[in-house]
Amino acid sequence: MTQNASNLSGKPSDIPMRPLLPLAIVTMGWLLSGCRGSMTVDLATEAASDPQVTSVMVDVAGLEFQRSDGSSDKMEFATPTRSDLVDFMQNNPFRMFTDEMLSQGTYTGVRLIIVKDDNSANVFRSDGTQYPLLVADGEYTPIDFTVEKNKSSRESLALTLDLRRSLTYDAGNLQYSLTPVLRSVPTDKAAQISGNVAITCPVGTSLATGGAVYLYTGEDVDPNDIGSAVQPYATTAITTNFLNAQPSYTLRFLAAGDYTIAATCNGNDDSPSSDDSVTFIGTGNVQVSEAETATRNLTN
Repeated sequence: MTQNASNLSGKPSDIPMRPLLPLAIVTMGWLLSGCRGSMTVDLATEAASDPQVTSVMVDVAGLEFQRSDGSSDKMEFATPTRSDLVDFMQNNPFRMFTDEMLSQGTYTGVRLIIVKDDNSANVFRSDGTQYPLLVADGEYTPIDFTVEKNKSSRESLALTLDLRRSLTYDAGNLQYSLTPVLRSVPTDKAAQISGNVAITCPVGTSLATGGAVYLYTGEDVDPNDIGSAVQPYATTAITTNFLNAQPSYTLRFLAAGDYTIAATCNGNDDSPSSDDSVTFIGTGNVQVSEAETATRNLTN
């Protein structure tokens, strides 16, 4: 059953808001089930490996949720929302849905719906060049919540789209491809790790062009590039241009746990489609608890 969504102006105080979005169409049979589960979702992004990428323009249509029985439901906007994914970096996530109703079931995964047959999807670079963008479906990122029949529940998710792991450049065909790689965490449990970066870069590399921080699940992980068997849980670019302040980083919207963290000066060489030679510096362990902001400075 199709239902027009309520006004999307509600927001948790800890998530900055963007302008109101178009009303959504929620393709779920919640009225028939008598359930009162609801979902609020924010979408953030992390930078692509290529620092010259300044804009990734797509039409965002909504979200697809997977249930434990293999079925799926969608939350979709009445009209796909034209979005620059680069806009959702830093402290500016995209409020997708506010208190939208969910049908009963145990939900195990979610993925982003981006319009694929859209010739207007494209990537812009800092030199003014524009490239076509091919969009593919991403895998479901794990989630874990249940909407029980005739019981009220409210869930809030922070999703992060990692462009470093999602965006690939095809030099032969002069085009980009996007296969969204998300991570998810309940908003009220989201943790953060930040710190300063004081590392000496190998000759021919720099923090300005390739500086990035990678986070791996578990302690004492031997860090490797995105195209290898050892995949990072999260990545982020190192910030170097704020009033000549010391380089720094922030990894947002993380699940609590034990991690290995590492910095690199040639993260711009890392592509999801290949095994690349990325040098990691300042590797160490870090632990973060639910809703905690942990500090971890990175040095040689």
